[in-house]
Amino acid sequence: MRLFEDVASQVDDPFFARALLLAEKGRGATAPNPLVGCVIVRDGAIVGEGFHPRAGQPHAEVFALRDAGAHATDAEVYVTLEPCSHEGKTPPCTAALIDAGVRKVHIGMHDPNPIARGGADVLREAGIEVAFAPDPEPFAKLNSGWLKRLAVGLPQVVAKVGASVDGHLSFAPGERASITGSSGARVTRRLRAAADAVVVGAATVIADDPALTVRDTDGLLAHRQPLRIVLVRHHVPAPSARVFTDNAAPTLVLAAEGAPEAQLSALPVGVEVERFSAGEGFEAALRALARRGLSDILVECGPTLLTVLVRKHLFDELVVVTAGGMAGASAPPLFLGEPQCSGDTLVHDLAPLEAGIVGDVSITVWGPARGGSDPAA
Repeated sequence: MRLFEDVASQVDDPFFARALLLAEKGRGATAPNPLVGCVIVRDGAIVGEGFHPRAGQPHAEVFALRDAGAHATDAEVYVTLEPCSHEGKTPPCTAALIDAGVRKVHIGMHDPNPIARGGADVLREAGIEVAFAPDPEPFAKLNSGWLKRLAVGLPQVVAKVGASVDGHLSFAPGERASITGSSGARVTRRLRAAADAVVVGAATVIADDPALTVRDTDGLLAHRQPLRIVLVRHHVPAPSARVFTDNAAPTLVLAAEGAPEAQLSALPVGVEVERFSAGEGFEAALRALARRGLSDILVECGPTLLTVLVRKHLFDELVVVTAGGMAGASAPPLFLGEPQCSGDTLVHDLAPLEAGIVGDVSITVWGPARGGSDPAA
C-alpha cells in the first residue's frame, strides 16, 4: 500500500490500470485471499467490471462477468491475478470465463499459490488466448503482503509511530499524550482500514486505552473493522479496557508463554487468547498471525515494540507521522536500542519510500535499505 500514490499510476495500459484501482476496493477485507480486480472490454470499451470484496464471496472475474452479461461473449478480459483453476469456497474462475465465451484474457501476474495456480494453461486448453502483462511488478505490489505470507510464512508488517519534531512519542514514560492530533488520527485511520489486523503492546493499552477502530469522516464506526491484537508478555491490561469491552471489533490477545494465567483468565468472554513461544519472540507472534491467513499487519508502536521490530528486522515499512512541536529533553526516547553507526557516521539502514503532508503533520515512509547505503557518497 502507498499513502500518496497508487500502483495503477505505474501501468500504461488503461484497462489494467482500472483493474488495479478496482482491486484496491477490497483492501483490508479479503484475507486470506489476495486483492483482485477485473474489467471486461469489447470494441475498445469497458462493458463489465468487478473486484473481490471479501473471502467467501465471488471472485473479481465473476462479478465482472455478471456486470457484462451477454457483452462478455467474444470480449477481452483484464485481470490483475491469474484466474484460479480450483474449487474452493467458490467455483473456479477459469470455468466461468470459458462458459462466458470470452476471446482473450490479459493477466497481470502468475498466481504463485500451488492450490490455485495454473489457470492460464486451463484457459489456453479451452482455446482462449492468454497474454501476461510485460511487467508484473505493479501487480505484485498490490498484493505484497499476501505474496510474503505465501513465500515465507510471515505477514507484511507496517510499523507506525507518531512523534514530535525532536523524536518523542510522549512527554513522560507510561503516560497518555496527544502528539500528532487530528491530522495524525486521519493517517492512523487510513492505515487501520488497509490492515487485516492492528497490533499494539500491552503497555499501550494500559497507558492510552485505545479503541483501535476505523471510523468514517463523521466519526462513525466503519462497516469493516480489522482484528485488534494486544501483545502480552508480563502485564495484562485491565479487563475493563475498551478493546475488551466495546464490542466494536474482535480482539485477540497474543500472550507469550509465562504471561500471568490468572489475569488472562479474567478477560471478558469473547476475547480470544492465543499463546506463542516467548523464546522465539515477536517473530513467533507474527507467524501465528500468518497461520490465521492474515497478510497485512499494522503495528502501532511504542518505544519497546519499535525497538524489537528494528533490532530483529521484522518490519517491511515504517510510517513516521511527525507533528510540528518539541516534546523536550525529559521526554522518553523513540528508540531504545544501540546507535546504528560506524564510528562517527550514521549507517543508513532505512531507505525513504514516500513523503507527504496531511493537515498539519508530515509523513515519511521508510523501508529496509536494499544492500545497504553509503551515507558519505
